[in-house]
Amino acid sequence: MQYHYEALHMAALEVGISAEEWEWFVQGTSVKEIPRGTTLIRAGERVQHAYFCIQGCFRLYYTLPDGKDFNVAFTLEQDYATSYAAMVSGAESPYTIEALEESAVIVIPYDALLHFMEASHHWERFVRKAVERLYIRKEERERELLCLSALERYEAFLHKYPGLENRIPQYHIAAYIGISPVSLSRLLR
Repeated sequence: MQYHYEALHMAALEVGISAEEWEWFVQGTSVKEIPRGTTLIRAGERVQHAYFCIQGCFRLYYTLPDGKDFNVAFTLEQDYATSYAAMVSGAESPYTIEALEESAVIVIPYDALLHFMEASHHWERFVRKAVERLYIRKEERERELLCLSALERYEAFLHKYPGLENRIPQYHIAAYIGISPVSLSRLLR
């Protein structure tokens, strides 16, 4: 089981987390297998956990009033999936997180994370670095949607998620770059 934690352990060592502090984390979290099609967080639910993807792929999406899905991000191996704002504020998640492949995650309860941060400045630094990464990605995504053409958004998708175009259906890519699947097919021709 310890091998599931390797990527996070390396990040923890970079910010000075001690062996004892690391053991708190391992004891306070769990590894969970997630079948394809499973929802981790559903829009409208309260968020009590963050998830670190060990294996697989997740999509984070809004369902629009007309019933169409709009993918805002994908989470792949060695990255986090949660609605951070909803988790911190106690609000309901505005979007859904769904497994697109057979996946595995480390489940990190928010209460445990708060405890770690209160007990150690190292954990505060660890969480801050993770949140900074999420914030940068969110800002880049906003710029893409507001400033780039459909072709440029597709190229940005390929750059941000190398190889993902071979792992997921094209309609998920279309829903990410904000065009219809038919328009994406035309764009790719």
